[in-house]
Amino acid sequence: MLVKTYRRIVPLEFRKKMYEAFLGRVLELFRNLPLRTAGLFFFVFGRVLPKKEKNLAYAFIGKHGITSYPFPASLSYRQLRVDVERDMKTKLPYVMHQGKKLFFPEHFSSDKVRTEYLRLLIEQDPESPHRYIPSYETLKDRVLLDVGAAEGIFALDTIEQVNRVFLFEYEEFWQEALRQTFQPWQEKVTIVRKFVSDRTENVNVSIDDFLSGRELERLFIKMDIEGAERKALQGARITLQSASDIYLSICGYHRKGDPEYIKGFLKEYGFSHIFAPGYLLWDRRLSKAVIRCHKN
Repeated sequence: MLVKTYRRIVPLEFRKKMYEAFLGRVLELFRNLPLRTAGLFFFVFGRVLPKKEKNLAYAFIGKHGITSYPFPASLSYRQLRVDVERDMKTKLPYVMHQGKKLFFPEHFSSDKVRTEYLRLLIEQDPESPHRYIPSYETLKDRVLLDVGAAEGIFALDTIEQVNRVFLFEYEEFWQEALRQTFQPWQEKVTIVRKFVSDRTENVNVSIDDFLSGRELERLFIKMDIEGAERKALQGARITLQSASDIYLSICGYHRKGDPEYIKGFLKEYGFSHIFAPGYLLWDRRLSKAVIRCHKN
């Protein structure tokens, strides 16, 4: 009732200024209060509590503040210097990543590139709960389906190991950046401007339809598609049933209940699974981030 009255009486522009000035920070403080309280509790009493992964994540938050990546190795990236260059011909910003140029959209400022790149490094740190695979050697001589490629850093990290790469990314602003990043390997990289879903229509494509008539051996499928993972799996039933020696690395934190759903779904097709160690903070809850699955 109070919120409705406030919105009715106070003009929108004034509400925006109030939110930007201080109200946003106040609201964020109250929204995060349960998380901060839990973090302080586990930090203070951590020595006498079980050393479970979730307890350790809470204790990290209690000591270092709220962060999406509550694990010790993330601290090493806080002061890491990132040099951002801009290509003279394409006007795209890029960073040198493991000796390779990783491009970003033209409208990204240098500060935004630095922020995004550091986030990517943290996510794929060997200790990160968001790391897709423990060792990139797992992808040796495989076909990679990078579902939700975005900037393509995972494919770039594994480009020397894989035989072929299909980058599934629909957003227009990533297209030229991806083309420039993978130009040196264009003979084995295909950019597929489609959403991966449970059916093929308009801007959507299912994995089963995409792979129809193709070799189904030695596949590696990575999915990071903002909560659409369930639909993508529904559209891959034939592939999951028919393929042999197939790995999957699937983000399971975007929707509540995804870890249990994905685990149960893949068990029906004979997949073993393991969760990446640790917890990710997403939508004010700690969740397992990546489910690594294999069927041989």
